[in-house]
Amino acid sequence: MADYKGFDKDYDQEAVADEPSGGNFIDSDREYPIETRCCITGEDTKHSFCRYPDPVRGTMMVMAHDVMLAFSREGESLSAEFERVLGLRRRQESRR
Repeated sequence: MADYKGFDKDYDQEAVADEPSGGNFIDSDREYPIETRCCITGEDTKHSFCRYPDPVRGTMMVMAHDVMLAFSREGESLSAEFERVLGLRRRQESRR
């Protein structure tokens, strides 16, 4: 998807919801808070249609609805895109 090859480079703790995620479990003992901004565009998301864990940060990444639709319509894997964003996040964090 040529329009969405970046990621939210300015993600931070403010992008994490204060409330528990309401039942999205990574494992049986831990519930991860949901990020409030799209992991690709950085825009605020009121509703997260697509979630994926960031185990290092301890959050659930979200993808904005229009971004998710763009990838889905092109037949691209959403989980592969989340994995790509995770890789970009880890590279950015290693440079700090």
